[in-house]
Amino acid sequence: MNLIDAIRHHTRVRPYDMAVIHSHGAVNFVQLAAVVANVAARLRRKGIEPGTTLAIYVTDQFAHLAIILAAMLNGTRTISSHPNYDAIPPTLAVDHWIVDRPLAFTPATGVVTQIGPNWAAEPAADTGSLLEGPGFPDQDALCRLFTSSGTTGVPKVIGHSSRKLETSVLRQLSMEPASQGPNMSLMWPSTIGGFGTVQTTLWHGTALVLAATPPQALRFISLYKVANLRASPQQLQGLVSLLAGRIVRFPSLERIEVGGSSIPTSVMLGARALLCPNLVGVYGSTETALVAQAPGAVLHAVPDAAGYVVPGAMARIVDDGGNPLGFDIEGHVQTQSPYMATEYIGGPQGTARAFIDGWFVPGDLGVLRADGLLRITGRADEMINGGGVKLSPVLVDEFLLTLPGVRDAAAFAHRQPGLADEVWAAVVVTSDFDEQAALDAARRTLNSRAPVRLIQLAEIPRNAMGKALRQDLSKLEG
Repeated sequence: MNLIDAIRHHTRVRPYDMAVIHSHGAVNFVQLAAVVANVAARLRRKGIEPGTTLAIYVTDQFAHLAIILAAMLNGTRTISSHPNYDAIPPTLAVDHWIVDRPLAFTPATGVVTQIGPNWAAEPAADTGSLLEGPGFPDQDALCRLFTSSGTTGVPKVIGHSSRKLETSVLRQLSMEPASQGPNMSLMWPSTIGGFGTVQTTLWHGTALVLAATPPQALRFISLYKVANLRASPQQLQGLVSLLAGRIVRFPSLERIEVGGSSIPTSVMLGARALLCPNLVGVYGSTETALVAQAPGAVLHAVPDAAGYVVPGAMARIVDDGGNPLGFDIEGHVQTQSPYMATEYIGGPQGTARAFIDGWFVPGDLGVLRADGLLRITGRADEMINGGGVKLSPVLVDEFLLTLPGVRDAAAFAHRQPGLADEVWAAVVVTSDFDEQAALDAARRTLNSRAPVRLIQLAEIPRNAMGKALRQDLSKLEG
């Protein structure tokens, strides 16, 4: 069974229930099926055949979703991207590209088709309730591809089969309380988190809400009585910033799920106060999906907590030589899950580094407690080595975000040949920001861990999951 099978079932048992609410309107399950069938026919007329690979660079969320589902109906593999985020690695052989704007690069392979704004519009007649198409008869054939987080500076490609996607969605549903929704995800469907919300919501027969901007997200939460929200910490921070100083209530919100990177304490407390007190942090990766989760109370009490390892997943801590360590000892994190990937497509060297003896190596440093709580203390490749004293940049981020006038921040190592690393930080600020006061406050609180330089940027470079691209920042010059 795959997502198309689930939608087909819903057209029979709940045909007029709301399926997707988006920026331009809404469709029930029968209408969604008609849109998918119509787009599938258009893809076939473009020569996009079963067994080929289709890259989707489409910024309209509903059109993007319709193309993914239509390709799934046709038996065409898809990989998605957003023009502002990670590029699709050139190591992947792409047969076709569907884009809604000119590409900023020349694809190494494949035919490019540019579409207009109404390409995924609902057809006049109900032509798609049966959703007829070849699909993926082989449940173990790759059907959906994702780019990894790219925090190493080199995005990589992960492939999932229909069977793995089904296992993942059923596992996700078993880990979450039953809800009739609607559900909203601010994460782009190119990410495992964003597509995961699409899967679990439509599989469950619940309404999926797609919002294009933070103000629209807040409006849709109130208007459509959204029950569950999934976002990255940076997306959540954007919502909290919009609500600052306003008297608002969102009584429909039952749960906020946050993942992709560590959650600043100020953002977590703001979200619990202004949006919904029931906040859950999740830890995982494109390679393994969900590994751990914890409620906001635990995240507040243990600021570097990633979560309790969920049933079926495993985590362990190893030393530099790969030898397992005991509880409460810091080392390198390794994880497993029932639906984990085992390789990077077209990346044998990356595969050899990241997949070792059945374990995935995410590059995180951490500590595992005896009660199963996994703490993430930093990333091995982002630690700042200041003359033998190692520092996680996340600690600096957390402090800077508490200062007046700082909207976003990311600390990083300024590396100098033959010298110790210096702590620098990129900041996004408002007009009332006082740089010298910020540096003085950092020195008083962080001492030797305080940044020696603050570089003001219009935006912190981040990947689609909201993680700061610290290696890119390290290339900045003062």
